[in-house]
Amino acid sequence: MTDAAPRAMAANPAYGDGYFVRTTRFRRLGPDRVEAIMEDTFHALALMIDHDEHRLTRVEARWERHPLTSCAGAGGALPVLAGLPLIDDLRTRWLQAQPALQCTHMFDTLRLAALHIGQQREDRRYEVVLPDADDNAQPAQLFQDGALILEIQIDGHFRMTAPPAYAGAPLLNGFSRWAAERLSAEEFERLFLIQRGTFVGRGQRMDITQYYGRDGALSGPDPATCFGSQPERYATSLRLPNARPGLRREDAARFRFA
Repeated sequence: MTDAAPRAMAANPAYGDGYFVRTTRFRRLGPDRVEAIMEDTFHALALMIDHDEHRLTRVEARWERHPLTSCAGAGGALPVLAGLPLIDDLRTRWLQAQPALQCTHMFDTLRLAALHIGQQREDRRYEVVLPDADDNAQPAQLFQDGALILEIQIDGHFRMTAPPAYAGAPLLNGFSRWAAERLSAEEFERLFLIQRGTFVGRGQRMDITQYYGRDGALSGPDPATCFGSQPERYATSLRLPNARPGLRREDAARFRFA
């Protein structure tokens, strides 16, 4: 996520009567093992995480779907993060980690899992839902185990316009600084989930099929910002026909990872 000027992208002719959904689920498989899954239109991944009372002891990751050929090896990079501490506040940063060398989506899911484990939560499922909408009035909803727990609205510059408590605040650049000064740990976590989902979900405005088989940098992240965009692999990266723009919430809830 950078301040780079947006690129001109082919518009999705079907945009307008659908919605984007990102599901993140945590499931306890034993006293020291948790499964974390994340699926949205462009990604589907699974993490298996072993832990003790203080830290992650083993991390395994695999893809079900990824957008670029250069994303393929990202699961093999994540295990080096074993040994990182559990967290009780998502604003806690792992200073030992280098996020730009990891898949952003795997790394974010791992941080959320470390929080889930650290707070000894029961199994939980989140859904971020973005109904198709005008660029300057985009609603974004967060569901927890099927119940709506937060709804915001953002404009075309990723600034929140509702609810009133968040009006005028940035959801993208400057969000962490603003949130650290004003929000509780729970509020920050909820907005973090919406932020990550919204950043990806706005990609549904793009006709991704126009980029299948083409240079990944034409429709992918900025260079050197994640595993797949590192220069040693981005130069030969191609966009894969892996998107599921018609993904339904019930599809994501049934997705089988284990």
